[in-house]
Order: sequence, then C-alpha cells, then structure tokens
Amino acid sequence: MANAKLFLPLFGRVIKTFEKQTRFTSTILQSNRLYSKMSSENEVYYGGERSTIYALSSGHGKCGVAVIRISGSKAAETLLQVTKTKDLPSKRMAICRTIYDPITGHKLDKGLVLWFAGPYSFTGEDSCELHVHGGPAVIMSVLTALGSLPGVQQAEAGQFTKRAFLNGKLDLVEVEGLADLIHAETEAQQKQALRQMDGELSQLYTRWRKRLVKCTANVEAYIDFGEDENIEDNILSEVEAEVGKLQNELENHLLDKRRGERLRDGVRVAIVGKPNVGKSSLLNKLCMLHT
Repeated sequence: MANAKLFLPLFGRVIKTFEKQTRFTSTILQSNRLYSKMSSENEVYYGGERSTIYALSSGHGKCGVAVIRISGSKAAETLLQVTKTKDLPSKRMAICRTIYDPITGHKLDKGLVLWFAGPYSFTGEDSCELHVHGGPAVIMSVLTALGSLPGVQQAEAGQFTKRAFLNGKLDLVEVEGLADLIHAETEAQQKQALRQMDGELSQLYTRWRKRLVKCTANVEAYIDFGEDENIEDNILSEVEAEVGKLQNELENHLLDKRRGERLRDGVRVAIVGKPNVGKSSLLNKLCMLHT
C-alpha cells in the first residue's frame, strides 16, 4: 500500500493521545464499575431486598424546619405507616400530614410530606421526605419511630449519595462535585462545584473519548479497506488534524497547574519575619481589611 509508512506513526499518535485521555474517561469508568461493585457488596439487605434507609438530611441543631429523608423499597409503606393514611400523596407535591409513632400510635408532630416515586428521585429509588419542626425532641422522636420499623435502618454518612451512584443517577465526578458544593465556603468554590455536579467534566471526557474512538475507527478502516473506492482519499489527513486538536486540548487540560484543587482546598501561606516588621499590616492589606 502506497501510504503504508503513514499508518504506524499516525495510528501511534492516536493511541498515545488516547492513553492520555484514558486518565480521565477510562479511569473514571473503571472506578465507577469497581466502586459500584464494592458498594453493592457492602449494602445491607432485608428479605432479599436492599434495606430502606432514613436520616436527617438537613443541618443539626435547633431550627425552624428539619428534613428527614427515607429511601428504599419500603419507603411507601413507611410513609403510610407514620402518617396513618391509606393513599400516597401525589408525586412531588407537598401535603400537610400528622406524623405518628407507627408502634405506639402517639402523635409526634405535624408537617409537610413529599413522595418521590423511583426512578425519579435523588437516589433513583422510591423516596419520601418528612418536613417536621426542627426541635431536638421532635427530630429524635421521629428518627426513633422510623428505626422501630422492620427493614428500615438509619443511613450511614453519604449512603443516599452512594445509592444515587449505584442507580446511575450520579457518576463519581458528579459525586465529588456534590461533596464540594456542600463544603463550599466561597462563591468561586460554589460555582466550580455546581459545574462539576452538573456533569460538565464528565461530558467533556465523554466527548474526547467519542472523537478518539472515531479517529481510531477511521484509521483501522483505511488499513483494512484502503484500496476500496468507498474510502475517502483525505481520511488520513482529517484524522491527523483531529488527533492534533485533541492532543493540544488534553495537554492544555493537564497543564492547568491544579487550579481547581487550589480553588477547592485553598492555599496555606505562612508570613514569616522578625517582630514588628509589618506582618500583620501585610496580612490586612492582602485581606483588604482596614486597621
């Protein structure tokens, strides 16, 4: 084949670039599968089904309203038991209900309840929320009542998010973005976390992968069917141009000097010097504080 000498170096560039990109996409996909397998094995099952979990989803301490989330196959049954009703509320509509202890029948509180039928919920499972008053006694009594039901257990830290991952509602990059959003202290951290949680990075990596797979397929097609009239003559030059663009994009992405990590974690700086030489004044100036 006349252009045989072009195949190996060009194909090598495709593979080399693909290996760089693998650090993002393939590693994420493999991590997703591995974490999903490990997480599934660590889940507690009740009667052959994944147990239903509950937890306080809002902040701790005294507040006007506390949100208690319930997720799992027994979420509907649990909601009917604690509200002493026969029918579930309309999906995604808040309705006022009295909350009871399902064992003793004692009234615990009165608040809003919401029903989310799977898979259209945060976890991808049947879920519901109880919006009760945020006093410690009210919260503790409702949590204790939920824990008395068979097959219903208190969620571990991050278990709702883990189930969202297991059910394909979030990938690991989006899970990291969600954690960053919860811990964000500045507007810049908030914006970065929102972009990541919305899947911006995952979509970027997926687009890179699709473009590289297409380049690889075109090169393989030219090698196998290069003498066929159905193969365009300029296909190699198009692949080479596309690989060059991707290579530049990947290298620029890797050369960001970890700006995202510094924005998320902050930078620790020590101002060192002899006494009374202006260290505090410098710090105030940097922080734009008036002395």
